[in-house]
Amino acid sequence: MFTGLKKSESKRLATLELLSKEDKSRDAALAEFALLACEVMGVEGCFISTFDDVFQYIKYVKNIPIEHVKIRIEQTMCQYSLHSGQTVISSDTRLDGRFNHQPLVKSGDIVFYASAPMINKDGVIMGTLCASHSETYVPTSSQVASFLRVAALAAAYLESFYTVGLVDALTGLPNRQFLMKEMERLTNEKVSSPYGLVIFDCIDMPRAYELSRYLGLEAVEKLLRSFGSLLRLRLRLKEEVTLYAFTTARYAVLVDIDYALTLAKRAERLPCTQAKVAGDIDINLTLHTGYVKFSPQEDNVQEVVRQGISALHESIRQDIPALQFNPILDHKRNKDFKLLHDLSEAIKSPDQLYMVYQPKISLRSGKTEGVEALLRWKHPQLGNISPAVIVELAEKTTLMSDLTQWVIKSVIAQLKSWKQQGVLLPVSINVTVSDFSRPGFADELERNVLAAGLYTSDLRIECLETEKVLESDLALAELDRLKLLGFTILLDDFGAGYSNISYLRRIPIDVIKLDRSLVSQVTTDTGSRIIARNVIMMLKELQYVVLAEGIEDLETARMLEEYGCDVAQGYLFSRPLTPEEIPDWLADSKPFRLLAKINAGENHHQYGI
Repeated sequence: MFTGLKKSESKRLATLELLSKEDKSRDAALAEFALLACEVMGVEGCFISTFDDVFQYIKYVKNIPIEHVKIRIEQTMCQYSLHSGQTVISSDTRLDGRFNHQPLVKSGDIVFYASAPMINKDGVIMGTLCASHSETYVPTSSQVASFLRVAALAAAYLESFYTVGLVDALTGLPNRQFLMKEMERLTNEKVSSPYGLVIFDCIDMPRAYELSRYLGLEAVEKLLRSFGSLLRLRLRLKEEVTLYAFTTARYAVLVDIDYALTLAKRAERLPCTQAKVAGDIDINLTLHTGYVKFSPQEDNVQEVVRQGISALHESIRQDIPALQFNPILDHKRNKDFKLLHDLSEAIKSPDQLYMVYQPKISLRSGKTEGVEALLRWKHPQLGNISPAVIVELAEKTTLMSDLTQWVIKSVIAQLKSWKQQGVLLPVSINVTVSDFSRPGFADELERNVLAAGLYTSDLRIECLETEKVLESDLALAELDRLKLLGFTILLDDFGAGYSNISYLRRIPIDVIKLDRSLVSQVTTDTGSRIIARNVIMMLKELQYVVLAEGIEDLETARMLEEYGCDVAQGYLFSRPLTPEEIPDWLADSKPFRLLAKINAGENHHQYGI
């Protein structure tokens, strides 16, 4: 049950410490075992106790005037059962040299005495069950057999009582609660030498769930059970080191810091490990390790465990085999978490989030073809938060969907306000795959647009995370629905990272936005010019409208216009504007002046305000 308990002194001590502590529900059950022992032996007195290495702890007593619940072992009558592991029966303790000096024997309270050790499956003596009588007494063999069965039942109860809370059901290894109890024991003993908590991750759980879909839960559970022995073997763990089941597919050891560093180095050098799942099917396992150095005497157990988890997650995030806890990185992650909470509050606040709008200019006519809606956040304490930070915080949480809904509501209200002022200007918003994957997204968006007295052509959709969209049938279906309802679809950041041309025919795209990385060096690098020119030519032949973003100088704009680019967006033309600035912008002739310079072929840098 407690795997390796006899081999691990620290684990034995942790078990005995748990037994010595008060627990009302446990002790009430032990009292029932003592009363049953009294009954089957046909005697008047009984008591039941647990031990650590120094003291006996009386958990229940009947008809015996025991004054103390905590007695040094060498002063107890139970020491003989405890040390020998055998049942001890004395029909008349007054004639027994082992007991005749005991106060309770001298007083006549205990004349007959029987003691049976309560031993678990690993051979650890957890306590003793005792029966007594104030007269000489000789029990029958049947009574003794029943007494021993009660002691065995009490031992099984104690073992299961702690197994439920302290042993991992799947692996049979001591669990995280057991580990933390051991850490608390080190703290209570004021251990000053530095220790290391090392946590290992053997497989990411989404992958395990995916395997269970194809191979069945039993095969995956067998795999998970094998990780402990596999890890012990590959890390060459010392025999006396306890391996704890930290969580599913994660394991931990608690060792001195020197050995912790040794294990971390071994984990770094471990090649990808193969494990057999079912039959002849092998899978590759990549081990990630996080570890933290701490002082049991000074550091809080909960905080040390949190730091170990933080180190492990950083190891996984960076895909580095082993990482020590880094307080600087940890501070950043905690700061990000706090900022994420603040963002959720900002969505509910009336004055933290706001929209700005960056114009998109036709390179043919100089007219403003529309604007892109850009989210901004003014934190009450930190001031303006970078848009990149907002996306990084929200993209893997449900807040991204909440932000999209906030943006849609805000932009529709702004479009309605502009329309009332006579400003007719299409606005594009950024939408992620999580939004496209929500059934009914397109129909709901149409209802909101029409309810505001607008047309679906007034609101344009910029599709983010293209590769993820292609992996989702729901997202593709919603995009088709949006197109059918009259929304214009833009593909964002084309040319960033890996762009597969074949996906263009799978998404109902009207406009393709070239990523700034594709056009930023066209004035200085021949290769960039060739790539940009040919990409634009190809897209035009496929009948797409081509929009370039991040344009900051006239020469870049001129070259892109020459290659066939239709629309440009960037600081050359305008910074993002507040809603109040848009009417004045539309009345300004700046875009037309810039277009004239572009067409004239002026070759110099000029940045917009």
